[in-house]
Amino acid sequence: MNYPRECWYVAATIDEVGDNLVARRILGTPVLLYRLADGSVAALEDRCAHRPYPLSAGYRDGDRVVCGYHGCTYDPDGSCVLIPSQDNPPPGARVRAFPVHVSEPFVWVWMGTPGSARLRPPPATPELTSGDGWSSTGERRDVAAGFLLLHEHYLDLTNVFEMHAEMVPPGIEALPPLEEVEISEVSVSYARELPEAPLAPWEAAVSGLDSSEAFSRRETGTFVTPGLHRQTYTISGGDSPVFELVRLHGFTPQTPGSTRVFLQLAWRGTAVATDAGQRLTEVFHVMADRDSRVIETMQRCLDEDEPSRRYVNVKADRAAVRARRIVQSMIEEERGL
Repeated sequence: MNYPRECWYVAATIDEVGDNLVARRILGTPVLLYRLADGSVAALEDRCAHRPYPLSAGYRDGDRVVCGYHGCTYDPDGSCVLIPSQDNPPPGARVRAFPVHVSEPFVWVWMGTPGSARLRPPPATPELTSGDGWSSTGERRDVAAGFLLLHEHYLDLTNVFEMHAEMVPPGIEALPPLEEVEISEVSVSYARELPEAPLAPWEAAVSGLDSSEAFSRRETGTFVTPGLHRQTYTISGGDSPVFELVRLHGFTPQTPGSTRVFLQLAWRGTAVATDAGQRLTEVFHVMADRDSRVIETMQRCLDEDEPSRRYVNVKADRAAVRARRIVQSMIEEERGL
């Protein structure tokens, strides 16, 4: 496995989980999600304790789930409370229940050691929940690549000139080097300042700013946890931000070679266009399509490569290399190495 388990991952967005039974694969494990009568969310291993049949193929009985094979019935804590063919369930008949934390729009799930979840709360996403002038929108997609390739891709945006040239402000021909890289035991972040330049068409369309003026910009990227990547993009006029954009990626490994991506965009500004959400969705959906194709191609190349094949790193890879080391350290610690 190439992912740590002692970490919160996004299992779904809250709008995906209702009265229906939602099937997911998270860290190679089948997981069932459903909403309880009190509004909370339950997460169970999506396999009946009796036979290898998915509970998500069954049905609900109030807050309980009934297996569609033999009718074995489970409480939200995973305990089997009814087997129609006998008076009492066998001792210990249960499926694993996973800790869940809801912080809209995300439903987080803990796949690690039971009891450890309370010691490590999920990462905060204040731009999505605090109000304070922020608006947000999002989308989901599956990418046929390991989650680390996604983290590394978004920790190095020097590819923008080749992949997304229309996003670059006029007159900027290269990104400044990463002079600010902050590293801790569990996270890594970078920041760079861009020189003053006129607005790119997409910036003018969403920000409502005067396209004839020049603005400075600050860009940051953070490997927050293995399950979350955070980017910010701030356009400033004078000494004050006039438009702020936050791009959050929930990266949830499904298998070592596939990842479900939860993209959330949040924005605010002094003169934001009324249709900014629609425009941002269109722009970043196209970007994500291109990114996904490249990242999936890299995964196919890695699958085809000889195990001894190595690639070189360059200066722009500083944050990405450190993120990989953090993940490797977490995996080794879990394995007791």
